[in-house]
Formats: sequence, structure tokens, C-alpha cells
Amino acid sequence: MQTLVTPLEDIALGEKTYFSAEEAAGQTSLSCMNSDGFASNDFVILGRPGSENAEIIQISSTSTGSIVTGTTKYLHYKDEPITEIFYNQRKFYRSTSQLGSFTHMSTEGSPIAISVDEPDGTQFEDVNGTSTSWYKATYYNSCTYVETPLADSIAVQANNANEYTSIYKIRREAGFEDNAYVSVDCIAEKRLEAKSQIDGTLAMVYQLPLSSIPALISHINTLLAAGLLLQKEYGVEANVDIMKSGQPKIIRAEELLQKIVDGQLLLVDVNGSLISKQSGTLASGSNTYDSNKKDKGELFNVSDENFQFTDPTDETADSARIAQRDRSDLWSQK
Repeated sequence: MQTLVTPLEDIALGEKTYFSAEEAAGQTSLSCMNSDGFASNDFVILGRPGSENAEIIQISSTSTGSIVTGTTKYLHYKDEPITEIFYNQRKFYRSTSQLGSFTHMSTEGSPIAISVDEPDGTQFEDVNGTSTSWYKATYYNSCTYVETPLADSIAVQANNANEYTSIYKIRREAGFEDNAYVSVDCIAEKRLEAKSQIDGTLAMVYQLPLSSIPALISHINTLLAAGLLLQKEYGVEANVDIMKSGQPKIIRAEELLQKIVDGQLLLVDVNGSLISKQSGTLASGSNTYDSNKKDKGELFNVSDENFQFTDPTDETADSARIAQRDRSDLWSQK
């Protein structure tokens, strides 16, 4: 069995207004600040997407300052958002390869209702799927029968196989749970940027792709992506609060990565078994003299000794070597 999780993207959302008064559960007429832009048969999300009381409901009619809907399930407070959603369901498709032909999984239960009360998105279980299966998901309106193009969907594998962390975890770490202006696409971009940095670092000591995703790597990806997201939103101006700058999160993530490379932290799977490492260590060096790169770093240093490359045209040019030579001459005098 394979589990798919599809986040709610901004392309599925439209008009927005807010509750103008508190509305108890079981209501059919909801007060709102502005009903313009909403129409009969439209679907709307009541509450903030990802919150426990968020729900999708269909509008039957509108009037000035209110909308009439089906019976609500949850209590909604004044100033909670009411957001138009163009689709109320997701359709799932499966293929044996990334570029193959995708077939609608109707026998597995697709389409299914969009879960707006789940922070990570809508979850779908494919009981016949395998670790080599590829999937696509579209949006579908069960009232108008409109579906987004399958060709526009990105083929992925299940269980977040290609991701170390979720969109929601990054949003929460950055403190943007209630910020509707930070899009899923923007967070996904920073998640990919962070993942690329992590993979580039891990490749020095571990075999990629990782056989499983350790909690530590998920934490690092969340920290790094949230830091990059904060940096993008707030910049690095001098008057920005240090925590809002995202820099502490980036520094902490990079410190943890360095400890993994240095062997101070080992990666383990959910069973506590060590993740496979590279059989060798990647290193680079050069026998070409460069006056700007005489010290090649700790890899070539032993204890307190600091070995430096010397200009072949002037072997005594290095001040440290001159000092050493002078001391030798001093003690060699009789």
C-alpha cells in the first residue's frame, strides 16, 4: 500500500471574505463582511485551511452581507476567513513509470473530498500501489464536472518519497500558520532549495538517495527551509528582529549538517539501524601553487602542525618557514 498526501495549492482558491459575526455549528445562513464575488453552487472553505474547524460547503444563494449554505459542522468565529475554492475533490492517477500513461484510480476510491482540515493536505491510500508506482493528482468540481489538466500535474512517488519534510511543518516553523499570503508554491521552492543543500552535503559521507528519511534530516530540512523562507519574507535589514531574519534557524541547520559530515552525529532509520555510508571519503587537492590558497584547510593539518604550500620560485617566502629556518640556524651555531 502507498499513501499520497496532496497539499492545497493557491491555484484552487478564489474570492475571500470574513465572518462578520460568530456562527454556531448547525447554521445555514452565515453572516459575512462582503458577499460580492460569490454565487450559487460555489464551494467555499469556512475557517482557515489546515485548522481543525475548517470545512468545505456549497453555497445555495447569496444576499448582501450573508451567504446561504448547507448545514455547517463547526463553530466559526468572527473574522475567520471564508474562501472560495474552485474544486471540492481530488482525482488520483497511477502509472508504472514517471513518463508513462496514467490511469484514473476509480476502483481505489478516487475522486475523494478535499480535506481542508488537515495541515499537510488531502490523504489518499492506494492499496494496490508499490514503491515503484508514480502518481498524479488533479482538482475536480463534482458540480460543474470541471477538472484541471492531467498534463499540468507533476508526477511524484508516494509517502513523500522525494521529500524530507512537509509544507505544513515548514510553515509552522516559520510562524506563518495564519499568513495566507505565503503561498504553498513559495514554501515548496524553499523546501527544494534546502533539500538541495542537504543532499549536496550528505553526498560527502552518505549514499544517496537515503534508504529512509531519518527524523534528524527532516528536522534539518524544516529548519533550513523555514530560515530561507523568513529571509525571503523579511530580508536582512538591520531593523529586522533577529528571529524574523531566519538566520538562527539557518545557522542551526548548517551546524547539524556539519556534525553529520564530521561524524559527531550518525543517521539512523526508524528501527535504529545505521544508514549506509559512502565506502570512501570525497576530498580534493592540487599541486599547483596559488598564493591565495596556501593553507588547504584542516584536512591537511596534523595536530598543531599547519602545513602550507610554498612558492616553488622562492621556497623561503613563507614567513612561518623563515621563522622556523631562523630558529634552526640559531640552535645550530656553535
